[in-house]
Parts: sequence; C-alpha cells; structure tokens
Amino acid sequence: MEGTLGMKALRVLHESLVEDEEIDALGHMNVRHYGRRALASTEKLLVDAGLIGQTVGGDNEGALVHALPRLYTRYHREQLAGARLEVHGGILSVDADGIRIYHELVNPERREVAATFVQDVVFREAESNEAVEIADSVRKELTEARIEWPAHGRSRSIDLDAPPVTLSVEDALESGLAFRKERRIAAADCDPEGRVGADMRPFLMWGGEPIEPGPEGPPVFDLPDGGRMGLASAETRSVMLEQPMAGMRIQSFAATVELARKTNMRRYWVFDLDTGRLLLANEVVELALDLEKRCAIDIPDGMRERFASTARLDLR
Repeated sequence: MEGTLGMKALRVLHESLVEDEEIDALGHMNVRHYGRRALASTEKLLVDAGLIGQTVGGDNEGALVHALPRLYTRYHREQLAGARLEVHGGILSVDADGIRIYHELVNPERREVAATFVQDVVFREAESNEAVEIADSVRKELTEARIEWPAHGRSRSIDLDAPPVTLSVEDALESGLAFRKERRIAAADCDPEGRVGADMRPFLMWGGEPIEPGPEGPPVFDLPDGGRMGLASAETRSVMLEQPMAGMRIQSFAATVELARKTNMRRYWVFDLDTGRLLLANEVVELALDLEKRCAIDIPDGMRERFASTARLDLR
C-alpha cells in the first residue's frame, strides 16, 4: 500500500499496553514512556533497513553506531492505564549525513493519535567515532521508501531546525538556574563504549539530586476553586550538541522563558562543568491541565505572577 504522491504508507513498528507503573502524578502516562516507544520503533526501522551494525555503503568497512542529535515530540492526547498503543512510522527524508524519521503513537481502539515524533539519525564508525556518509546507492533506496509528513505531525511552535538558545555555564550558575546538583555520569547509564544512549537522555536533565528537595515527578498545584492543576508537556525538542560520556561532571539548569494564557515554555540545559561546554539543550511547551476535568485551563493569575518572577524572557 502506498500513500499519495507515490510515497509509502506508515507501517506498524511497535505494539504495547500502558502499564500502571507508567502513570505519573498527573494521572496519565508519563512523557518519557512516549519517547521510549518511539525510540524502540526507530531501532526496529533501522534494523529492518539494514542500517545497524554494518556499513551504509561505500568504502567504509567498520560496524556502525547511530546517534540522534535532534528529537522532537508533539503530544496530542493523554493516555491512561490499560490503553493499547501502536507506533506507526517511516522515513521522511535522506541526505548524505543521515535520515529523518517520523512516528505516530496511535490508540487504535479510540482511533486517535496520542503523539507524533520527528527524529534525526546520524551514523558513525564504532571504533573511530568518525562520521559516515550514506552511499548514493543506499540513499536512493531509502529515498524511495519515504513517507509523507502529515500536517498533524508538524511542529506548532518550535522550529525543528533552528539552533538551540544557549547561555554560558557562568550565567546559569550566577542566575541560580540550577535545578539538579552536580554529578558524574555513571557507566551504568551508558552503552559499552561509554556513551549516553538516547533512551537515557531524560536522565541527563532529571538524574541526580534536586537542588530543593520535593516530591518526585511532575508538580501538582492547588487551584483557587479547590481543584488541582498540572503542567503537561505539549511539545518538546531535544538537541544534543556534544556526546555525553561516562565520568563527565555535569549539572542541569532550567528557566521559564515565555508565558502565555494557557501555556509556558521552559528551556533546559546540561553542561560539562569541567569544560563549560553545553552538552544538551531542551525546550518544552507546557499546557496548564485541570486534573479533575482533564482539560486545558488558563494559568491562574497568582501562579502566573509566581512563574513570571523567576522567568528569563531574554532566553526566549
């Protein structure tokens, strides 16, 4: 079966059920479990295409590893315990440096899209870590397998290809933006070559001890009417600027950079403290969610003022 314009249709790459332990304090499946399913689907797609553990054509004879320097997720519908999910996906585009992959997390019983993902994949030779270009013959074959990029899977408010907004580690420290204490990357969080894998990416930001002790998981706020509100992710983009390695001394920082009626945007940064270099930059658009009515609401004025008091609007 093919899509319009002669392009291939999305195919099923992963099937699962939402487990009770995947539900967070907001009452729905936590965002990291959306990403875990998408990453597993990318592995499946790369294996099926013959792009893992071998060359991608040309003269290179070494085994390949792959990295995902840019990840984007758009969350469409929250998913609850027991929901049956599928990931449908395919290749969006191919160039000499790598490929861009698209996935949809689908609830087939409710006939709804739960989330959409865009992932950029690059390849390196395993021993030397040198970049490997995709040979023309392989690129042609992959290009013929391209799928369409549906409108509902495109970004709403984040430019997928823009360079991340950055600041210096000195500014981050002096401004009090740290939300995790400094720590060293554990070998247990890395692959056999000592690299932090894509599945461990969230722990670069959220691993270690918080600066201010508090409950684990996303925060829950009390509303003036007695209800409760959480900040649910609507869109996220993660950009890896340098490969984090075992033993690096790192620290995580964050700031609210934009406030709207129902949403805010937060940026996150992870630095190598020994060199001052930025390893990872994330941006998250969060939606105010009424946890009883399960719908988006305006951020209450008092809460908005509290967020604004520590915002860094210059980092938008």
